[in-house]
Amino acid sequence: MTHATLDCALWLAGHGLAVFPVDHPSLPRCAGAHRPDVGCDGKRGKHPLGRWSRDASADAAAVRRAFGGAARNIGIDCGQSGLLVVDEDEPDALAAYAHSIGEQVGATFTVTTSRGAHRYFRQPTKEQLGNSPGELAAFHCDVRGRGGFVVGPGSVHESGHYYRPVDARVPIAEAPAWLLSALSPRPAVSRPAIPHAAVGADRASKVLDSLRQVVLDATEGNRNARLFWSACRAHEHLNAGLFDDTTAVGALLEAAATVGLSEPEARATITSAQRNTGSRTPR
Repeated sequence: MTHATLDCALWLAGHGLAVFPVDHPSLPRCAGAHRPDVGCDGKRGKHPLGRWSRDASADAAAVRRAFGGAARNIGIDCGQSGLLVVDEDEPDALAAYAHSIGEQVGATFTVTTSRGAHRYFRQPTKEQLGNSPGELAAFHCDVRGRGGFVVGPGSVHESGHYYRPVDARVPIAEAPAWLLSALSPRPAVSRPAIPHAAVGADRASKVLDSLRQVVLDATEGNRNARLFWSACRAHEHLNAGLFDDTTAVGALLEAAATVGLSEPEARATITSAQRNTGSRTPR
């Protein structure tokens, strides 16, 4: 084990984070603990050496014992550490989601990964969130909270990339309300569908035209936010049977294209709105 890795583990523990040893890609064989009938899946540098939920600790003496021998990567128990970590599979993925709902990502402790970054946030003290990405799934983000762990700074990815803090002086920020809302489970909405003909095509057309106009009136900087709002309202009307999902999504995609949004970006925003309202999944 290099002194640098041990120092990183002690630094993390000193900030109240519970750490544990993980396989290191420089070892000839995976050091992780695997079930005999399963074995290693070949992804080096991410497998805990033991039962990580039991072994994780912020005690300096325990950390020295765990990281004082052979090469090890550093795992962080998110639940025990009170963390909510957003794992971006591509650069600025969380910022893209925040932009789509008219929010911004504030400064927080961030670690670069092989493809993007880990953005660390403090969990609420009660009712900690788990590992569901919620609305962030459509924006190429994963999430680790209670019951999950991340590979921490001071570790090495199997590609050779080092997990490094962007700025070690930046503290871990409290998770903002909009992020907690995006990750909170929402009950499915169950309403009896009203036959399309019964509500009148004229009313449906007027409602959809007004939602399209909200998007068409957008300017650069608020296009995704307006599309998100219109998609939320469209899905609410969809659940009430005012129009079908194909018609609604098609109209919003057309409006989004008119104001300069790409189809993949627009579809991701509409899908996020669908999750937010608990609506049926657009086809």
